[in-house]
Amino acid sequence: MSVQKTPGRPGGIDHGAIHWEEDLRPLSRLPRQPRRAPQQQAPAWIPALVSLLLVSVACLVVATFINNNRPALNTLALAPTATLIIVTPTATELVPPTATPYTPPTDTPPPPTPTAPAVSDDPIFVGAQVKVVDTGPNGLNFRREPSRSAERIRSLPEGSVYEVIGGPVEAEGYTWWQLRDPSDGTAGWGAGIYLRKVVQP
Repeated sequence: MSVQKTPGRPGGIDHGAIHWEEDLRPLSRLPRQPRRAPQQQAPAWIPALVSLLLVSVACLVVATFINNNRPALNTLALAPTATLIIVTPTATELVPPTATPYTPPTDTPPPPTPTAPAVSDDPIFVGAQVKVVDTGPNGLNFRREPSRSAERIRSLPEGSVYEVIGGPVEAEGYTWWQLRDPSDGTAGWGAGIYLRKVVQP
């Protein structure tokens, strides 16, 4: 822009000497370079081919997954069926309660429960009381003589207590003791391995 300043004028600018059209036109007269058309670097069929290959690979992966998991998908498709159970109540006979007869309390205490006598491994002697142990359900053979071949009187039950009146006699590998049944006074012999001395209270 050609602006000439003149002294003595207001603002110091000579407005008559300004050529506005010519001064504002240079921007429109700048040389312009021709626009170049964009040039395609790769042929158009290459991106299309790559896209087609990617889609094909994706379809192949999905088809393989479905074929491999077909049994699992079939089992998932089976829905459980509901079973309806109808419970029919059965009539029960009502039994009226029976009255328990009243027993008045008594001042006499009940008899004490007998306790089994305690035994020890102390030596057995004549005059002591012994208890039949470790015989099982068959009991101890009560014999006429101190021998396994002697006549058997009866079987002495497990836990019963007898008085020693004779012995000891060693025979056939056993120590025999002569016993007396306090209930009926019967005397006989028993093997000492099945007898234990009763501890007196």
